[in-house]
Amino acid sequence: MDRRKATFIGIGAQKCASTWLHGVLEQCGDVRVADGKEVDFFSYYFDRGYEWYERVFDAQPEVRHRGEVSPSYFIHPDAPRRAAAYASDLHVFVCLRDPVSRAFSNHLHEVRKGHVTGNNQVFETALENNPLYIEQGRYAHHLARWRDAFPADRIHVFFQEEIYADRAAAARRVTDALDLPALEDFLDRQVNESVRYRNAALGETLWKLGNIARQAGLGRAVETAKSVPGLRHLRAANREGLRDVVPPMRPDTEKRIADLLASEVDKLEHLLGHPVPWPRFRGPHAALKDYRTDKI
Repeated sequence: MDRRKATFIGIGAQKCASTWLHGVLEQCGDVRVADGKEVDFFSYYFDRGYEWYERVFDAQPEVRHRGEVSPSYFIHPDAPRRAAAYASDLHVFVCLRDPVSRAFSNHLHEVRKGHVTGNNQVFETALENNPLYIEQGRYAHHLARWRDAFPADRIHVFFQEEIYADRAAAARRVTDALDLPALEDFLDRQVNESVRYRNAALGETLWKLGNIARQAGLGRAVETAKSVPGLRHLRAANREGLRDVVPPMRPDTEKRIADLLASEVDKLEHLLGHPVPWPRFRGPHAALKDYRTDKI
């Protein structure tokens, strides 16, 4: 059998720029990224076998790299062992962000998907109903399993805050990790905005059309089309900013989550061997990060 094995995976965490990572990899000429951002093989569909997994790449043999991005892998207890058994030399891309910001963005995502409605749109109410808001922010705990399964030099950790500060430089880190040429015409696009569609069918149709075009190498044409007056007005009229709908997190809740995860952040810094770019964890008087930033 012609094994077209994956050479990289993106593992999350959820709401930490994994869609940006997928977009960068899509633009690399010698890379085939699986259709659809989340394959979830090493988490939810491992029983389907390697042949099923490798069919999703659908690439010619001469393509140098194949892979996919599934945020479910980061916290799944069996995913690191399964991935290492499949290919011990995989490049593993990890994207992290301030865990308090991540928790609120997770909530916005659930609202946008329609999983959280009514009074549960209040973050504090939803927080009591969904323990994964906090569990997914236990970065050191989850990353340690991946460090046990893969050599440290195969795990590439990115911070959303640094990506947002210089997306092109972060994209170069991705291509450098895979020993690929830098993207000369890097397409910087904003994805996964905190919006929902008033007409869900129209929003889904526009999203699917854009995704098909990007997979055909027409990503820049998609971004240009968004600025055409008629389409721009149609999109704007159909979009509703979630920040205008969902009440903000209360300051006492923000502090409570930060206190709860402070030891995890400390362990993460020791695991990585360097500080993280999250000011709220730099001491009791550190400036609070804006947890409502959700541009990636």
